[in-house]
Amino acid sequence: MRKLFLAMAMTIVTATVVSAQENTKENRMNVLSVQTDKDNRNDGDSRLRCGIKFRIGLSGVTKIELESVDGNPLAGRANIKVDAQGNAVMEEIGSASAIITFRASDPSGFTPDKDYYISTLPCDLYGGYRLSIYKDGLVADYFGVHQIVKPGTFITPEDLAESELEFEKPDAPLVEKERPKMDAITHQLFIQYRRKPTEANRQALLERMGIRYDKVVARKKNKLRELEREARTYNIVEHMQGIVNEMVENRDIRIQQQFLRFIDPRRDENPEDTWMVLRGASARNAYIGYTPVTNAEYARFNTGFMYDRGKDDYPVVGISIKDAEAYCNWLSTKDSGHNYRLPTEEEWVLAAGHMPKDVSMNSGHAESGLTAVDAYAQSKGACGGIDFWGNCWEWTSSTDNNGLYIIKGGSWDSKRDDCRSEKSDDARNGSQSYANVGFRVIRTDSN
Repeated sequence: MRKLFLAMAMTIVTATVVSAQENTKENRMNVLSVQTDKDNRNDGDSRLRCGIKFRIGLSGVTKIELESVDGNPLAGRANIKVDAQGNAVMEEIGSASAIITFRASDPSGFTPDKDYYISTLPCDLYGGYRLSIYKDGLVADYFGVHQIVKPGTFITPEDLAESELEFEKPDAPLVEKERPKMDAITHQLFIQYRRKPTEANRQALLERMGIRYDKVVARKKNKLRELEREARTYNIVEHMQGIVNEMVENRDIRIQQQFLRFIDPRRDENPEDTWMVLRGASARNAYIGYTPVTNAEYARFNTGFMYDRGKDDYPVVGISIKDAEAYCNWLSTKDSGHNYRLPTEEEWVLAAGHMPKDVSMNSGHAESGLTAVDAYAQSKGACGGIDFWGNCWEWTSSTDNNGLYIIKGGSWDSKRDDCRSEKSDDARNGSQSYANVGFRVIRTDSN
């Protein structure tokens, strides 16, 4: 598997000034935001030159674009002070740019397997950077994390394989219709941990999952930068900023949830029934309902319950917490081997997983009201269940600081942002019933 390697370049460094009083060296750096492979100059102090070097095996690549997803300056004019300990500090940055475009001077593109150099200012890229590789009118993006460009250092992407690049039209929207597949490195560490669940193997898998998670965050940040440049309304930017903030704030929790799902070895005992394995749950052998409870299911418990003809498979709504708990208790009395209850917020999120950005669902008035629970069956949660997002909110047994019950998943009249699995600031009075709130059930072993 051929990999794409990267590291440094073409920084123009001029006038070095030594200050006896401060015992520092001051250097003037000028890094262009548009560079070509003819500019592979190594002028100035080699201890300051820094950036990215790449060697690519693909033919026909005519342009590489580099961007700091945090908006840190990669190009511009700056004074660089290097103290006695070798630490660099940038001052008076002018004509700053977070994007550098590097073009091939040959119309046929860069020569395969040859070193090329992109210059940058010293830059903290720990939060992420984007490399866009242009080939035959298409572009593929790679996101790197956890790297810092220091004076005299040359970073490389640490895990990019050219065979994994996905090329598409440059103006194609950022689409996440499916959850990312497990990459080869993560899969290898996963198998290693399953075979030998030592603490060292656990940490190795967790660290790799952290890198994968941070790459997703970097992609989101990059989309945010793009919206800041191009969006016509601030609401769109604000929406994406909220997603990024939540992902950063809840990073460790979400990685832990993913890890627990990963290592849970259970398989579905009966693929034909309506109960899905709730991988990662701490409860004994927990399963969750494939869909929210429907009108027809609830009516078998409450024979006086009335609903519109033809809506057997619609989610039951207008149900208080007490009503939902009574239904769960009824199920428990009919099954000596299992207990039934409402999910906690954590269990609900484990079951749903992260909501893909462009998932098809009944929200934002896409429909004129509720739909059957299987109307959007192609959109599945992490557990394999459906109808987690949109259609109707779902009760959980968790409460907020005010004693209100947390609801999850949004409804047909909710904004898409409110449907996100991780959104936790929606809560209702459990003693009341609501026309857009239903519920889903957890099943655990009784022994």
